[in-house]
Order: sequence, then structure tokens, then C-alpha cells
Amino acid sequence: MIRKQRGFTLIEIVIAFTILTMGTVLVVNLVTQSSTRVSKVNEHLVAMDVLESAVAIVRGEIANRKLQQSYRSEQNDKYQWEARIVGKANPAIEGIKQYVNLYWVRVRVFHDSDRPRLELTTIIADR
Repeated sequence: MIRKQRGFTLIEIVIAFTILTMGTVLVVNLVTQSSTRVSKVNEHLVAMDVLESAVAIVRGEIANRKLQQSYRSEQNDKYQWEARIVGKANPAIEGIKQYVNLYWVRVRVFHDSDRPRLELTTIIADR
């Protein structure tokens, strides 16, 4: 008389364990990659905030006629920024009165390195 086998064979257990392990490794890799991306996005958002603050500071200095060739500062202990007035955006035209002076301004944000993380060139008015 042949008895019916109950339970799983060794090969079935090994295959199931292999599939379960591959799935677990895939999930761990996805979580690691997404946390790395979230960290990079967060750093970029902070750098954008520093850039906006730098532009606001330079705009205020220009509006108050405290014009300097360059500005530098540090924020959040990790981010440094520099702004340089590149030149005037509206050259003087003879016979035409200028009510507003426009300046080309280049702002760079650095994050723990010498390489700029963000860079923006914009025009700022003195009024």
C-alpha cells in the first residue's frame, strides 16, 4: 500500500525561500534608493531656500543704494552663498532719463564644497 505524502519536499522549501529572499532584497533596495533620493531632494529644497534668501538680501541692498561688487554669507551651517553684480543691464542712453537702474546679478549657493550646488543669474532693479 502506498501512503500519500504530506508536507513539502526539500526542493519546494528551497525554491520558496529563494523567492522570498529575492523579494525581500528588492524591497530593501527600493527603500534605500528612495531614502537617498528624498535626502537629495531635501538638500536641493534647502539650497533653493538659501538662494531665495540671498536674492532678497541683495535686492534689499541694491534698493537701499548700498551697492557692493560682491556679497557673501552662510546659512544653516552647511550652505554658503555668494552674489556678484556682473554689470548694468540698462546702459545709459544719451538724452533719455533713466528712472530705474537694472543690474545683472549672479548668485551661487554652495553646499560643503567648492562646486556650486545652484546658480542663478537675474536682473535686479534699484527701486
